[in-house]
Amino acid sequence: MISITRLVAAAAAVFALATLCPAQEPTNLGNGPEFKGKTIEMKDKGEAAFLLSFTAGKEFEATTDGTKNTDVHLYVYDSTGKEAGKDDSPGPKCSVKITPAKDGAYKFVIKNAGGDNTVTFDVKVTK
Repeated sequence: MISITRLVAAAAAVFALATLCPAQEPTNLGNGPEFKGKTIEMKDKGEAAFLLSFTAGKEFEATTDGTKNTDVHLYVYDSTGKEAGKDDSPGPKCSVKITPAKDGAYKFVIKNAGGDNTVTFDVKVTK
């Protein structure tokens, strides 16, 4: 009897976590070199995730900038889910430079840790 109660309680906890903290599905923005930037309205403690594809050996720099003096963080993950770079320094501006070892998609996660804000996200590929 106790094990059934524990099972029900565990299932309820998992359901509550899934409801309160939904996984952020990234928006596919296509080919990195063709990306023209994006402006995002972000809530306090908000998060946005994007996918862009890049070619091996061509360095790119991802940047963010907020319109207010807030705290924005930028995380970049490779196609295997491994963190490839991050900028979690204080302030609205972030910059991460990466040279891909192989062709593939990179996931960019932008987190706003300091009040509602308008954030610009841009990526430039070295020619």
